[in-house]
Amino acid sequence: MSKILKYNLFFKAAIVAAVVLIAKFFADRYGFSQISINTLTSSFFAGVFFTISILFTTAMSDFKEAEKIPGEMAVLLKALRNDAKLACAVGNNCSESENVVTHVEGLLKSILDNFRSNSWHKTYLDKEFEKINRDITALSVKNVGVTVLAKMRENITNVDRLSHRIDYIGYTEDIPGAYIVSDIALGAVFLIFVFSKNEWGLGGLVLFGAITFVLSAIIFLIHDMDNPFEYGRDTMADVDLTILFRLETVWEGENGAGTCAPALPASAG
Repeated sequence: MSKILKYNLFFKAAIVAAVVLIAKFFADRYGFSQISINTLTSSFFAGVFFTISILFTTAMSDFKEAEKIPGEMAVLLKALRNDAKLACAVGNNCSESENVVTHVEGLLKSILDNFRSNSWHKTYLDKEFEKINRDITALSVKNVGVTVLAKMRENITNVDRLSHRIDYIGYTEDIPGAYIVSDIALGAVFLIFVFSKNEWGLGGLVLFGAITFVLSAIIFLIHDMDNPFEYGRDTMADVDLTILFRLETVWEGENGAGTCAPALPASAG
């Protein structure tokens, strides 16, 4: 069943094409096909196709960027957690380092909870970012190396930046009027197909059906790519979030053995 739902975009496009062809058949049969395919209609088709191509290019650009975000975020969170353990290993700062580790794990949990709910509550994430920033400040009081602290601060800033990109790409409507106009224009194209004169017989029906199927599939795909971070929904354009969920599982398994490395023994003499 999941495989069928996975390709529901093609089924929806096929249904649209079938409806247009059935309507075309009855329009031809009862003499309603009066529109001639000429320079005017060709110019209109070209304008619609150009508009759809712009929307598709924009959506594809955002989708390609979105594909990189889960991997980059996983790397940054792992680095942030490992740097906190390093701060514990080189000095007597385990309590502060454990706070960083705990809050980084809490940040990952908040991120995944947002994905699971198919919404992006940036205010909850900001609270986790603020906790980690306070932990880094506490480590600076303990005279942890500036290089380690600067790296941690850079990593948390980059995670925050990625969270803003997720919010924009997945949950901000980018020129909603353009999508409405493209849908209306595509509907007009299909109406012209239905009421146009078919001078090519069966070949003309095949051509109308093929164009309708392709255009419908593209429009459905554009709407699908508008939010590539949908979780738990069998769509055609979802970003793979497996690496983040796997990281959560790994960290949960490590927590039984402790989250912070012990401090190194003081040298003799």
